[in-house]
Amino acid sequence: MHVELFNITKHFGNLAANRAVSLSVGEGEVVALLGENGAGKSTLMKVLFGLLAPDEGAILINGRETVIDSPTTAMRCGLGMVFQQFNLIPALTVLDNLLLAYPKPPFWTFQGRFGRRRKQVEEVLQPLRKMAPDIDPNTQVSCLSVGQKQIIELVKVLNQNARCIILDEPTSVLTPQESQVLWSLIRELAASGRSVILITHKMEDVMACADRILVLREGRLVESLLRQECTEAELVARMMGQDTQRAPIQIPKIEDIAERPIKVSLNDVSVSLGDQRLRHIDLQLRPGEIVGLAGVSGNGQHLLADALMGLAAWQSGSLTIDDTIIQSPTQRTLGPRQIAYIPEQPAVNAVAGELSLVMNVALGHFRDLSFVPDWPPQRERTERIIRQFNVKPPLPDQPAGKLSGGNLQKLVVGRELDADPAFIIAAYPTMGLDASATQDVYRALFEKARQNASILWISEDIDDLLAYSHRIAVIHHGRIEHIFDTANTDRYAIGHAMTGSDAGLAQLMPGASSDTLSTTIAEANNA
Repeated sequence: MHVELFNITKHFGNLAANRAVSLSVGEGEVVALLGENGAGKSTLMKVLFGLLAPDEGAILINGRETVIDSPTTAMRCGLGMVFQQFNLIPALTVLDNLLLAYPKPPFWTFQGRFGRRRKQVEEVLQPLRKMAPDIDPNTQVSCLSVGQKQIIELVKVLNQNARCIILDEPTSVLTPQESQVLWSLIRELAASGRSVILITHKMEDVMACADRILVLREGRLVESLLRQECTEAELVARMMGQDTQRAPIQIPKIEDIAERPIKVSLNDVSVSLGDQRLRHIDLQLRPGEIVGLAGVSGNGQHLLADALMGLAAWQSGSLTIDDTIIQSPTQRTLGPRQIAYIPEQPAVNAVAGELSLVMNVALGHFRDLSFVPDWPPQRERTERIIRQFNVKPPLPDQPAGKLSGGNLQKLVVGRELDADPAFIIAAYPTMGLDASATQDVYRALFEKARQNASILWISEDIDDLLAYSHRIAVIHHGRIEHIFDTANTDRYAIGHAMTGSDAGLAQLMPGASSDTLSTTIAEANNA
């Protein structure tokens, strides 16, 4: 399948998201669409998939001009797209979600579970068993980790037999092992004659599987080159279009906070939700302290964050801030803006997509709003966040659901940090962000630590945790197994604790490469 876009232009008000972009994707080719947040990558692909109508330009499929006015038309033309935000029904099983997305009518297909059509059900499950044999098709989707949900989305598109597959930031929520599986799958798809368009800003995605790289900047196509023609550093420079060197990010010195009294305390916290468990979590944070929470995906990080915000029922334990009980099985006394929460999936847990950016920023501190809100200050607050975090397009009245995943993340980070919280829970705060935006978020987040906020930072990026945390707590099977001082540990010891193995990786694998360690860590997903 050969796909061409010719002079695609798309405006949102006075903002040009795409400016006369022309590109082509050949049969069996993997093309990486590279650019920073707000460069126009997702908008361009939404035009191709029929979600947005172009203001100018044309789309050609196998040399014929084609009007793609809806996703249904796009799928009939052989196009498939996996979005950053999941489109799954949490209350249904994995198999039910796959059947609902299958090209044949659901009722006809559901009969296959019980007799003569079972062969079709096996066809539905075949890609899943190849990509993730450990996922039980009868598991309820709400019990899956984020990485597992991403895999289900990929399987849905593969079951539609798309000849050109668009992947929008597909590895932003995947573990190293899951990413390697995806890269292998992409190469297999290309080898079978399918075309793949990979929207990304992650250099490892590009270098692992792209044949050709297209760089978008400020809505324009500025570079087209083969993968072997450039290095990662050169790609970053071309993507940003500016000097990427930044001033060092400052965090409070450990000696300045070591003698401070405990500010935030988690005491014997146990929580149960479906198949997920937290068991007797104990953790204390001092003012200005940054504690990283590391663990392989699915070991309780998400549940802990939700529990601390009162989104999951407690079985035992308490959360105290400044010796005041904030959360327990029988009590919740959260004060205004006392806790800031940057959730793992902002589109699901942090915004109302139909409401404007101004409304979403205001609702982030609704306890402070009067019965009849004074809207001009809320607009000023929103415009300040947009400027500080470079949210694109910078339209305060635009519905939040229209933002790309990375820009939505920046809006939520800005809203949560635009106050004076005592305790910040940051779950993957830079997920889906480019290098420049990641540095901006880290700088703003850790500045709150310099202002004496306590930060619980959930991440799977060991190198970043070691660079900016004072301590790292490792969660495994719902328990805090180890707490490390970052000054006296390394990524091998962290990796050992994440896998729950009996011997340290530094002893088992002396001189092991980072890739080998990452693979070893990720293997814990099957434990």
